[in-house]
Amino acid sequence: MNLPSPLKRRYFDNAATSFPKPPAVAASMARFMTENGASGRGAYAEARAAGRLIRQCRERIARLVNLASPEHVVFGHNTSDGLNLAVKGVLGHARRRLGPGNPMHVVATAMEHNSVLRPLNAMRSADPGLRVTFVSADPGTGMVAPEDVGRAIRAETVLVCLNHASNVTGVVQDVEAIGAVCGKHGAGTGGAEGLLYLVDAAQSLGHWPVDMEAAHADLLAFPGHKGLLGPTGTGGLCIRSGVERRLDTIREGGTGSSSEDVAHPQGLPDKYESGSHNTVGIVGLSEGVAWLLDRGVDACRSDEVQLIDRMFAELQPDSNGRCAGAPGLRLLGPTTSERRVGVLTFVHDDLRAQELAGILEASYGVLTRAGLHCAPLAHETLGTSPNSTGSPESHRSGGLRLSLGPFLLAEDIDYACAALAAVCREHAPTARN
Repeated sequence: MNLPSPLKRRYFDNAATSFPKPPAVAASMARFMTENGASGRGAYAEARAAGRLIRQCRERIARLVNLASPEHVVFGHNTSDGLNLAVKGVLGHARRRLGPGNPMHVVATAMEHNSVLRPLNAMRSADPGLRVTFVSADPGTGMVAPEDVGRAIRAETVLVCLNHASNVTGVVQDVEAIGAVCGKHGAGTGGAEGLLYLVDAAQSLGHWPVDMEAAHADLLAFPGHKGLLGPTGTGGLCIRSGVERRLDTIREGGTGSSSEDVAHPQGLPDKYESGSHNTVGIVGLSEGVAWLLDRGVDACRSDEVQLIDRMFAELQPDSNGRCAGAPGLRLLGPTTSERRVGVLTFVHDDLRAQELAGILEASYGVLTRAGLHCAPLAHETLGTSPNSTGSPESHRSGGLRLSLGPFLLAEDIDYACAALAAVCREHAPTARN
């Protein structure tokens, strides 16, 4: 593999936020800011036009995830905002229904992001009756077995949380099979009984087909700025019809509706959207989703698989993740593209993840993400956390993550792999001795 001069910086941090965006995203935002600028609430023409643009974005997202009612697409700041609403809203309502002190249970997995772990921890700290079971994952792939989720469910379980695609290993969980398990306990009906099933689609939406009906999903948290190709500061929660009766608000305020009443409105989407919208962000998000719908998620998935396979062909990971094309480097997670998204995390035998990332940027212009990726339990499962006492020191700093987006080219993959191989050759033990 030959390395040309690094004439440009190459962006491999799409799991954090996608870049670049489709041209229409920035163009629509600039046009809105210069020609409209209204909040979307009001009776004058510009406000009505802004309201229609917000509605159009809801319709596009509902179509993407197969949600019947666009009004049940609720906007927030990001996926974390949607997950906080889901976790705290469900548990708050359940506690009021069950009464203080009665047992209440949540099932989550070892692959969850801190956007689920931290709200759960906060709720558990404040509620002595709340228990949480974390279902383990395969330490090689990060895959969670649906039957293990089923075994973890109890009579008092009110919520099951699932990270659909890992931001560490890239593994895609069998959201439909786990949904079918949850469906036996009332999930996916929108009814008043049974548990609710929450899907964190932060790394899957836009990269993998997502169907709330097929998955029996009651709640689906989404990012606007990752696979949907919109700007940062956008995202939210998709809510199956009927679930809003079991989902408390976590903030109240002005909605532009029922202004004569000090009680917060209960109709959607106003129930969960207090305060002015990030209208300009939603306008940009809408164009990102439109690009994705026009291109097709299946086509985007096919392109991403080709890039993953190309990277695997260059780096040659074996069944244990050891990369023959870059000695000393090991891939975390699945070693085929079959059940993973373009999130590829590596550890090096001698270099800490942060050192490796710094070299790749400074010497080759390859931009990556190093560390624990806000997923401490996932890294504990993989043996790559500060608590992994049995692992080499260089592995305890997390991993080096390269994450793919729809505008990366084959030449970018070749360049990044050549850069990784060059760093590994330079820092091989024999080279240092």
